Amino acid sequence: MKFPITLTLLLFSVLTFGQDLTDIKTSLEKLKIDENGSYESDKWYYNPEKADIKEINKETLNKVMPEYDFYSVYLEGYYGWHKKHSRCLVLLDSDSGKLVIIDPIWYDEISPVLIKMIIGYEFENKKELQLFTFELQEVLLTGSINLDFSNTIFEEKNITFNLIETHKEKGNVWRKIEIGINKNTIEFLTSTNPITEEKRIINK
Repeated sequence: MKFPITLTLLLFSVLTFGQDLTDIKTSLEKLKIDENGSYESDKWYYNPEKADIKEINKETLNKVMPEYDFYSVYLEGYYGWHKKHSRCLVLLDSDSGKLVIIDPIWYDEISPVLIKMIIGYEFENKKELQLFTFELQEVLLTGSINLDFSNTIFEEKNITFNLIETHKEKGNVWRKIEIGINKNTIEFLTSTNPITEEKRIINK
């Protein structure tokens, strides 16, 4: 009987490992709208009844940014008088408890804040860089239901892919993305509107 009991306890520990959300909840408490209902326009706020916090674990992403824990959190706020709500990518500095909230792509394109954190990191090899690219794409889509990435192409000096609108016919390209590479190191990211040709450049 010892073996089944031991196995059950082991499975329970594996399933519950990393699920302690005490730290992130403590930090998010600072983002609640106060008792008077006061708020600042264009900011995200924490509602514990709706937050539905989910921890995100990614092999290379956690290696590139070891000082942060990653979460998907449902947040609310206002833009003027208009209410906004979305899942957002939230980074928690595990030492200081400081939060970094990444706006979802549908709200403000690809976040310069997040990209600047990874520029300059040297990956061990091309395989690790490629794995990281797909993990980055996945977390960037946090909160953006009708958007997806497609046509990812890896070349010697760049990585290109499209951000498409999946709810439209044939998956309209919303933005064309390029990541500049030099010796397995990310140097910049550009996001280009294919219609207006307006370009957002993110670098150090």
